[in-house]
Order: sequence, then structure tokens, then C-alpha cells
Amino acid sequence: MSTPTEPVARPGTVPLAERTSPASGTPAAGDHDEAAERGRLDVALSVVRKIAEYAADHTAGTVRTQRRLAGLDLGEAGASAKVSGYGEQVDVRLEVPLAYPARITETAAAVRDHVRERVQALTPYRVRSLDLSVSALTDPTSRRD
Repeated sequence: MSTPTEPVARPGTVPLAERTSPASGTPAAGDHDEAAERGRLDVALSVVRKIAEYAADHTAGTVRTQRRLAGLDLGEAGASAKVSGYGEQVDVRLEVPLAYPARITETAAAVRDHVRERVQALTPYRVRSLDLSVSALTDPTSRRD
């Protein structure tokens, strides 16, 4: 028979609170004990990073830029994110290329809102801070060959 131990987060994950409220339409009360016996859920920070990058890339006004080295096409790059945090809160730092011409302030606000909404909707974490840097302004209509 095993003895209960205090949950410990693995490197690269953020430990979740042991008690969470059940989603609407799910059984409550005694089922919580059964779920706790099955284990717990850890969402890796790398997953939060991917969600943030995807959400930023799919916000109006952002673009993907061509990556080139010595004239060789290396593909496209979009938003880049770094995520850190502890407990149920994460801090997100984003670098995002925007379409030119763009209303930078309004586009940045839209990116922040969309990323925060998607991270909080898809993960159990609250976005404590979201810093955004514009990494490039690119005219999406003029691609160089």
C-alpha cells in the first residue's frame, strides 16, 4: 500500500492546485476523490508556449517572415514565445512580426488579448503578464524571390 505524497512538479512544468472546480455538466462530490486517486495533470510550459505562438500567429495583423541565410530560403518564421511561471500563473514574452503598414498599438493589443484568452481557455493557467516585442514590420504583398 502506498502512502500519499506531496505532488512535485517536473522540470518544465507548472504544478496545478490539487483542488479544481469540475467543469459544468460533470459529476462532483465523491468523484473528486476517485479522480485524485488516478493522478494529476501537469501541462508543460512548452505546451503553453506553442499555444501562445499559435494564437499570436492567428491574430489579424501578424505575418510570417521568410528566413534566409546566405540567400538560401530556410522557410518561414512567425511569433516566438518564452513562458515561465509557477503555480497557476504564467508569464509570457512574445516576439511578433507585424504586417506593414500596421497600427502597431492596436495590433499589439489584439495579439495580447487573443493570446491571453487562448492560453487561459485551453490550459488551467492564468496569464499574469504578457510582454510583446515587435520583431519585424513586413509588407506581406512584396515577397522577394
